[in-house]
Amino acid sequence: MFGSDSGKDTRIMLGDPKTAIYATVIPFIISSIIGQINMLADLAWCSGLGASSVNAVQSVVPLYWVVFDVGLGVGLGSNVLISNYIGAGNYDRARKILAQGTVLSVIIAVLIAPFTFLLIDPMVTWMGAPELIGAAESYLAPILICNIFQVLGPTLSGFLRGEGAAKKSNYCIIIGTLANIVIDPIFIFGLDLGVAGAGAATALSGAVSVILMLYIYLSGKTTIKLSLKGYRFDRKESFAILRLGIPKMAEMFLLDIADAFCRSFFIACGGVNAISLFSIPYRVVLLASLVPGAFGLALTPVSSANLGAGKPEKSLYAYNLCLKWTLGLTAILVLIYLTCTEYLLIPFTLSDSMTELSPEMIETLRVQSFIIPFLAISLVSNSMLQSLQKPMLSLSVTAFRTLLMVVLLAALSTTTVPLMCWGLVLSLAFTACYSFMLARYNVGKIIKSSGNPARSVIFK
Repeated sequence: MFGSDSGKDTRIMLGDPKTAIYATVIPFIISSIIGQINMLADLAWCSGLGASSVNAVQSVVPLYWVVFDVGLGVGLGSNVLISNYIGAGNYDRARKILAQGTVLSVIIAVLIAPFTFLLIDPMVTWMGAPELIGAAESYLAPILICNIFQVLGPTLSGFLRGEGAAKKSNYCIIIGTLANIVIDPIFIFGLDLGVAGAGAATALSGAVSVILMLYIYLSGKTTIKLSLKGYRFDRKESFAILRLGIPKMAEMFLLDIADAFCRSFFIACGGVNAISLFSIPYRVVLLASLVPGAFGLALTPVSSANLGAGKPEKSLYAYNLCLKWTLGLTAILVLIYLTCTEYLLIPFTLSDSMTELSPEMIETLRVQSFIIPFLAISLVSNSMLQSLQKPMLSLSVTAFRTLLMVVLLAALSTTTVPLMCWGLVLSLAFTACYSFMLARYNVGKIIKSSGNPARSVIFK
């Protein structure tokens, strides 16, 4: 399953960009879809407990993503640096990035867990749903107890993707998420743990994925070896990771904050049940956005490695290829969502209280389907900016999106839930245009530079 040729993945990443993208994007799509199905499985099983349980889980989703995003930021910073150093032939510095990134993840995971738990009460109260606090704490507590696994998972995945080993990373994620899907009903209903069982299953699945990724490294199945033997804190390498990772964390935190604001505005518009009316269709929409998300994940290491090798024209080719495929595929997905809306929502109406919300959820999902192509452009363009080591530009895109989204939803919070969703679509349309222009301008500037453009810009 994990292969025996430790250098094959890296050779593919440094070869033809089209081959490198195609070799990794399908595994990314599969693992991402299974990951989202995993999140949707939590919702589907919790819907059997009633609307209040679903609302409680969804009320703390922004805090769950805060935890995950820390690991994502460290993983992305390491990913870009590892692939860049590999492209430049500097394997020693790539190895240092692995050691520094691992220790950073563990330290941050330990520090943020208690702080995140303390935020549950004030955040849910601020949203206007204090009656959900008990169930929300029950769901998030086991996840935070196992927080090291929640943060190390995306970090180690970023390491593997940085050397082109996306398939190995995806196998680990798939096995972990499948474990969660199987364990969910056992913990929720078999052991009668309710929403706490859903949280415990999520925590356990994260541990499974991390253990498998550590096995890959310890068994010598990677190009770059992970070892903490003789570890010493390296300020330069740690700063390099955080220079790229912190803007990504901030970017994701902004989205989490926007998510929390969105939920409060929807509650103001339609009461506590409006959380489900917005969030369940949005989760289904995010399932479609995993296609462009996968192309973005495949693009970052391929583009970064070619920039490190002094071949920016290959990076631009990879970017254009990813955009072409994502726009074509998302157009098809929008048509599928508009014609199959009712069937897509069946798994989330397992109780009487959820069935009553079904007509409004159908309408909301149809509106939110138009988000998909705009998310596609933003995801791929932001990945290109990350590979260019322009994290602040990527952060500016998210800041623009967050501000516009909050303003529009606040203005529409006295109308209806579907109309608020149209505001969401509009904010993402403007964001897509902005991110596309930034990505094309910056990669074009590198190509037009004189001398050895990639190295002069990336390694200055």
